[in-house]
Amino acid sequence: MLNLNKQEEHYINLAQHIDLAEIDYPTIMRDQVRHTYIYLACGGGLFIISSVFFVAELLPKIKGIGAGAVSIMLLISLFCFFHAMRYQKEMETRVTYEILQKIHAIEGKNGFLWRINAVINAFCIAEYGGLPEEVQQIQTSSQSGGIEMSEIRLYKDLIEKVTQWYQSQLPQ
Repeated sequence: MLNLNKQEEHYINLAQHIDLAEIDYPTIMRDQVRHTYIYLACGGGLFIISSVFFVAELLPKIKGIGAGAVSIMLLISLFCFFHAMRYQKEMETRVTYEILQKIHAIEGKNGFLWRINAVINAFCIAEYGGLPEEVQQIQTSSQSGGIEMSEIRLYKDLIEKVTQWYQSQLPQ
């Protein structure tokens, strides 16, 4: 049984009510990539069609549609590919920024993970037999005022596992 003071209990109860779906990077990105796939499919389709017409232009007995039309189709397919890649990079940056803003809102000025330090330490000792270096790093980042981009997944997983573990430790 954990011996937590009122403030630590308050913060761990707050952690149980955090909507972790809002900071789940793979899920949010999966929802955002539809536009990218549409442009990649259009670009791929146009590239295949223009390649067929290009081969038709090279064969002497088959009447083609003209080198200009084939060139324009190839350029449009390349535009679709580059637009999809540019949009995907922009979406990754935007989603990362939004997630970091939500984590910053959770963390507040004093560091949320630092406030539930006792529960995290007890969880790590029970699960891993000690405090892993990554967890120490994320606690230090929390205390110093900000979680880094590389720590997003660890942050979400740590809060999720700690709250589940804490729930299992409570007497029924």
